[in-house]
Amino acid sequence: MKTAQEIKNIALERLQEAAILCDNGKYDGAFYLAGYSVELMLKAKICERFDVDNLFDETSKDISKVRNAVKIHDISLLLVFSGLRNKLEKDKSTNDVLESTINKLFDAQKCLWSELNRYQTIGSQNPDDVKELISLLLDKDGLIQWIQNN
Repeated sequence: MKTAQEIKNIALERLQEAAILCDNGKYDGAFYLAGYSVELMLKAKICERFDVDNLFDETSKDISKVRNAVKIHDISLLLVFSGLRNKLEKDKSTNDVLESTINKLFDAQKCLWSELNRYQTIGSQNPDDVKELISLLLDKDGLIQWIQNN
């Protein structure tokens, strides 16, 4: 993964994979990949903001400090680093899909998605919540599209 566009493409692919898993009753994996798609889309936005084409290229030493700063899985922090946190807070008040998505990902300012979800007990995720989250992320007014547009 080198360019912002490549990272976006991977994010969209992970979201499609999440939908396939969800359609086949694999809700834990679907939830994990859905959240991961948001993480990747935010990292693509960070690449655009900092004009970095090789964020994940370990051989590129000139951006190692930027890479280390965003080599995280915390969606809340990635929103800050992407420069979108305040805009998201503002825009969700006028976008019901965006607000619903945020409510599925966060609970009282704590992110419900984490890379640690991949280690949870099988059957941890509520199927209806996962279906709704994926539907919201795929929506033209949803978080994935919003990140790309902002």
